[in-house]
Amino acid sequence: MVGLLVRLKIRLLLNAFKVSTQTAVSFVFSSVAAAAVALGGFAGLAVLRGQTEAVDVTTVVFAASAVGWLVLPLVLFGLDSTLDPSTLALFPLRIRPLALGLIAASATGAWPLANVVGLLGVTVGLAVGVLGVLIAVVAVVLQVLFCIVLSRFVTTTLAGLLRSRRGKDFAALLILPIFALYEVFVQVVPRLTAEGKITEKSLDGADAWLRWTPPGLAAHAVFDASTGHPLTGLLRLLLLAAIVVVLGGLWIKQLAHALVTVDSTTHAAAVNSASLRFGNRGLTGAVAARTWVYQRREPRSLILWGMVVVLALATSFETLRTDYAFGLFSAAFFLSVFAGVFHGNLFGMTGSAFGFDAVALDGRTAMRAYFAGSNLVIAAIAAPLSAVLLSALAVYARHPATGLLALSINLAGLGAGMAFSNLFSAVLAYPVQKRPGNPTPKPVEGYSMHAVGIGCGSLVGTTLLLIPMIIAVVATGHVVAALRITALLVGGAAYGLLIAIAGVRISARIAAKRIPELAQIAMQSRL
Repeated sequence: MVGLLVRLKIRLLLNAFKVSTQTAVSFVFSSVAAAAVALGGFAGLAVLRGQTEAVDVTTVVFAASAVGWLVLPLVLFGLDSTLDPSTLALFPLRIRPLALGLIAASATGAWPLANVVGLLGVTVGLAVGVLGVLIAVVAVVLQVLFCIVLSRFVTTTLAGLLRSRRGKDFAALLILPIFALYEVFVQVVPRLTAEGKITEKSLDGADAWLRWTPPGLAAHAVFDASTGHPLTGLLRLLLLAAIVVVLGGLWIKQLAHALVTVDSTTHAAAVNSASLRFGNRGLTGAVAARTWVYQRREPRSLILWGMVVVLALATSFETLRTDYAFGLFSAAFFLSVFAGVFHGNLFGMTGSAFGFDAVALDGRTAMRAYFAGSNLVIAAIAAPLSAVLLSALAVYARHPATGLLALSINLAGLGAGMAFSNLFSAVLAYPVQKRPGNPTPKPVEGYSMHAVGIGCGSLVGTTLLLIPMIIAVVATGHVVAALRITALLVGGAAYGLLIAIAGVRISARIAAKRIPELAQIAMQSRL
C-alpha cells in the first residue's frame, strides 16, 4: 500500500507536465522555490553556530514550520487528492496500511523534502559532537513526521466541513492572515532588520513557552545533547515520539470514521424565497442588488476587500512614523487604486452568467445602468471602509485633520478607480479560471498580460486624475482648517462622482458595441 500510494503521488506530480504549458511552468517554479527554501533554511540555521540565541531561533523556525503544515493544507484543500479521505471511501482498504500509505504519500514531493533539508541545518548550527548530530537528524525526522501527522489529522477531521460552502468560506478567509503575514515579512521585516530593530535577541521571550511544544522539544533535544545532557535530549525525543504516536492514533480513528460516514454536504440546502432587495428599481437596482449579494456572500469578494486593506496598510503603516502626511495620503491613494484594480474585469469575473445578462443589455442605456449598479455597491463598501481605515491611521499618527484631507483624496480616487475599472472591463475583458484549492481565480492561459495592463493602467490613470486634488490640498494650506477640510471633502466627493459618471458613459458606449464579444469572453471563464 505504501509503495502504491507513493508511486501514485509521483505519477500525479509528473503528470503536471502533460496538462498544459502553464501547469508545467508552475510546477517547475514551485520546485525551484522549494529548492531555494531548502537551501535558505539550511544556511539560515547553519549560520547560528556559536551564537547564544541559536536554540531560541531554531525553536521559532521549527514552530513556524509546524504552523505552515497546519494552515496551508486548510487553505489549499483539494489541491492534493491524498488529503481527502472521501476519494478512497469506495475501495476495500484496511485502515492501518492506508494510513501508512497516506503518510508516505504526503511526505513525497519537493516541499516535504525541502522541509527536511532546510531543518537539517541544525546539524551545523546547533549540534555539537557525533551524538549531537545523530540526535539532530532524529529530531528533524520526528519534527517533519509530527508536522505531517498534525496536518493529516486536522484535514481529515475537517474534511466534511471543508467540502461544504461554509467550510470553503472559512478556508478562503484563512488566506487573509497569510497574505498579511506575507506583506509584513516582505516589506516590514526587511526594513526593520536593516535598521537593526529586529535581531536574534528579539526572539528571546518566545522560547520560554515554545520550548514545551513539540517543535520546541525537537530543538531543545539537539541543544541538550550538544551541551552535555544527552539523557535529557533523549527524553525529549521520546516525549515527542509519544506525541506523534498519540496524534497518529487519533488521526487513524478519524480516518476510519470518515470512510464510513455519510457525507452531509450532499444534502439539499434550504432555499430563501425572499425577494431581491432593490430588484424592482429598474436595471440599475437589479444589478446593484445582485452585486451586493455577491460582495456580501462570495468568499472571493471578501478576500479581495481584505487584500485591499492589507496592501494599503503595508505600503503606508511604517511611513506614518517618519512622515505621517505621506503615509496617510499613500494609504488613501492605494485604497482607491486597488479597489478599482480588483474590480477591473467585471464581465470575466461574472463568468458564464453574463450570457444571460447579455440578452437584456440591448444598448448604451442598458450598459450604463449595468455599470452604474455595480459602481453603487463598490462605492457603498469602499467609501466607509476607507473612512474607517484612514481615521484609525490618523488617530495612530495623532493627526486626525490630515486623515480627513487624505479622505478627500480617497473619495476622488475611488471615482477614478471605478471609472478605470469600467473602462478596462469594456476594453480589456479576459476570461478567468479557478485555481485548485484557491478561491481567487487567475487569467486563462494567454490572457495574463490583460491583468497586468489593467493594474498598470489603473495605477497611472488614477495618479494623473488625482493631480488636481493634490494641487488643491497643497494650495489651500493657509485656509482655516474647518473650512479647508469641508471644502476639500465636498470637492473630492463631487470630483470623484463626475469622474465615475464620465467613466460609466464612455465605458457603456464602448461595451454596447462589444456585447456579443464580451459575452463570448465571459462564457470562457471557468468558475
